[in-house]
Amino acid sequence: MSAHMKKPLIKISVGKEIFKLPHKEAQAVLAIVKSINYSNYSKNKTAEVVYKEIAKTRPKGAVYLRGIRTRENMSQKKLEKITGIPASNISKYESGSRKITIPIAKKLAKALNINEKKLSS
Repeated sequence: MSAHMKKPLIKISVGKEIFKLPHKEAQAVLAIVKSINYSNYSKNKTAEVVYKEIAKTRPKGAVYLRGIRTRENMSQKKLEKITGIPASNISKYESGSRKITIPIAKKLAKALNINEKKLSS
């Protein structure tokens, strides 16, 4: 009987981070990256223009959360440690794929020292 051979992991770098993923997951990541239209994020656009473009596809609370977290130079992991909300959920709130409920808005607002109503809109 032959021994089962593991397939090598594929390295993917995003910014300064390097991830090693199995082939199928690497293909999924590649498909997501290819689906992003980078021309929408031109460096020649003002912050206001970029904000308006992003706000068209995401709830205001999601955009506000990402903006405040970024302004405070706080990673999703750090926010997770402060609030107890998993970073994966924070990512979903910021992308608009998950609704920010009132209890979650309260936790996030307390951690970021902001008004919770800004997040639940």
